[in-house]
Amino acid sequence: MQYWLVVTSPDNFRCDREQLGFELQGLPYRFRKQVQKMALGDKVVYYIMKLHKFGAIATVTGEYFEDSSKKWTDKKERWPSRRPSKPDIVLQDDELIDAKKLVPDFSFIRNKEAWGTYFQGSIKTIPEDDFKLIESEMKKVIARRSESKIIESRLEPTGKRTASAYEKAIMSLPLQANTLHDRLGEMLEQIGTWMEYNTQTRHRIVPDHAYELDVAWLSGKNPEVAIEIQVSGNLTEAKDRLAQARKFNYRKVILVLRESDLERLNRLLKHEPDLRSWMDAWSIGAIYDMYKAGETFFKYYRTLREAIYKDKKELEIVK
Repeated sequence: MQYWLVVTSPDNFRCDREQLGFELQGLPYRFRKQVQKMALGDKVVYYIMKLHKFGAIATVTGEYFEDSSKKWTDKKERWPSRRPSKPDIVLQDDELIDAKKLVPDFSFIRNKEAWGTYFQGSIKTIPEDDFKLIESEMKKVIARRSESKIIESRLEPTGKRTASAYEKAIMSLPLQANTLHDRLGEMLEQIGTWMEYNTQTRHRIVPDHAYELDVAWLSGKNPEVAIEIQVSGNLTEAKDRLAQARKFNYRKVILVLRESDLERLNRLLKHEPDLRSWMDAWSIGAIYDMYKAGETFFKYYRTLREAIYKDKKELEIVK
């Protein structure tokens, strides 16, 4: 058995996941020799360029064939070198595995500083140990997904949930971060990405500034939304970082905090009416509800906005 790394674009990955179901692997004709070398039962890992994340694993199930019918989103390339396959693990956008975090443990990446160059090209083989590492991380996500569904099914209706119930639900989500603070940051990063911001975590207010923001939503490189997450630590410092963000043209500042800390925040802002007027205070529960709603809404939103020609023999219902 061999283990293959296939590099794909974000759009083609969504097409594989949402339309083709990872039942077909296609590559440019210039890579036909590599596709021909695939054997039945070989494993294929999908790496999503630009996002620098792993998104799926599939198994080769059929023989090589060539077909130039259009299946993927690329306007110029029809990916004629093909193999039937079946999906093993398929992750959603908020579950993708960050390749950079695994780089130190990858044996096929010798120069860790230039790790991105090892993902250039459309297809290559990787060692079994490296495949197993990726597979293990994906299985952890799937396990957390199952746990999250169980916990979510036990939650009270929105509006009746306690703060501790929300925190437990957040800690069960299939995310990569380990702490409540960092999981909230990961969720806000994903929400900003859904909204088509350039999202950054631990982002300096400006390049030479002493303060870092927990999360920043940018339009290109221009500041838009500054977010601080305060579930422990110094509330005054979080407030001061957002005050600095306002001075550097962030149009909106948000402080995520426990509802029990709201009274203290209002005392701190008593003599800062301008900052108070530009700031929103969001509860942990509100971030969870927004994140869960976004998972469904933005799935359909992408399809709704998509305006590209697709060669269709017949229509399929969106569901």
